[in-house]
Amino acid sequence: MLYNETNEKWHVKRYMTYLPHSGFHNQRIAFENALVLAYALRRTLIIPPIRLGNKPIRYVEYDTLVMHHELSTKDGLQHCLQVPSAVSSPLECLGYFTWTTVPWIWLVNLTMISNVQPLLHLPSSSQHWFRQQFNLTDDDIEVLRDETPYQFRFLDTDTDSSPPTDRYSQDVHISDLATSNATLLQFGTLFGTSRLRLRDKVQLDYQRLIRENMAITNQDLTKVVRFIALQLQDDFVSVHLRAGDGHFKHEVSATVNNVWRKLLRDVMHFSDVTICDFAREVTGTDVLHCSTGQQRFGNCTAPLTTPKSLASKRSIDTLQCRSTLHQNTAYTGFNMPLYVATDLRDPEIHPDLELFRITFPCIFFLNDFLPALQPLKALRSPYDGVDLYPFLLPLVDGMVASEALRFVGTEGSTFSKFVMNLWKNDHEIPGSH
Repeated sequence: MLYNETNEKWHVKRYMTYLPHSGFHNQRIAFENALVLAYALRRTLIIPPIRLGNKPIRYVEYDTLVMHHELSTKDGLQHCLQVPSAVSSPLECLGYFTWTTVPWIWLVNLTMISNVQPLLHLPSSSQHWFRQQFNLTDDDIEVLRDETPYQFRFLDTDTDSSPPTDRYSQDVHISDLATSNATLLQFGTLFGTSRLRLRDKVQLDYQRLIRENMAITNQDLTKVVRFIALQLQDDFVSVHLRAGDGHFKHEVSATVNNVWRKLLRDVMHFSDVTICDFAREVTGTDVLHCSTGQQRFGNCTAPLTTPKSLASKRSIDTLQCRSTLHQNTAYTGFNMPLYVATDLRDPEIHPDLELFRITFPCIFFLNDFLPALQPLKALRSPYDGVDLYPFLLPLVDGMVASEALRFVGTEGSTFSKFVMNLWKNDHEIPGSH
């Protein structure tokens, strides 16, 4: 009912696109913003594919970002797939298998959204490619060139403005963009959860609709995830520990301790005093810095009342726990199954996870379910034929965590926010951002 007027006002042959960058979760946020912006402008959205892999394109200013996308195309490299593994790869093929792309419709069901606004999915993020496809010249394109990642913020109300303390340096009103007669509106980065400052109810409702439809629905992935979740049983809890890159890499111990304490405090409802005493008892040190008051805790925790099953003795029947269950009645709550999603290598033996392993005898990681992951090894990118298996594991890891009864994430991690959004969708809790 909200959108019944859009068809007659839509500029089907006027387009809008943007430059994605960074990891999957930042690309997802940019995609959501692009959908809302294209809807507000009544333009067809040209959608770059998702880039997956260990070599993301980092944010740089607009012109350099364009160049990076042009240089990363795989056009003319199809022969790389045919090079036998026993033969040295040609120079042009050396990075071929380190990353790949898939269309958003491969991962997410966009049927409802595409019924509202026209979408075009690109097989490449190369501007040269779609300029040729649409026969566009420089005169047909209006570019909003950003020089910093938080330069432009888009507002839907002419009388509105960002506060002076806002991280974005320049307001752009959507009504001004709507006056453009250019065939294509080209944006740079659209990443940022507050990139759009919306006040109009229609735009806000549509943004909410988009976010509610961003759950991963690829059946190959969801079947695997559900199988693993069933093995963990319905009342397992989960955490996400972001520690493998960026500033998180240098704060592994602090991240682990913070998430561990949030789990005990917010999910299991132990007091801070009890938590500190238990940590000292099992580690022999003041690992949480309780005596100095340096603990830092955020709010990336699933907001549910803890059921009685989490406060009583719990063990898991379908899987072998790692260690002997707690017999002390004060600690039997720790016998519940815990799933840990993380980008740490070898989490089963990683020294920084020792506190989790001591506390929870029934702790599990994605590597504990390798047989269940086997069907994913048959998946290939529809664009370049690259094996998707290694690139899908982080997504599957997060999806399994989102199936838990309760979830605790890493403060400041976009991956944790992504899992929290999935968790809220799975549990039909409003407000996915």
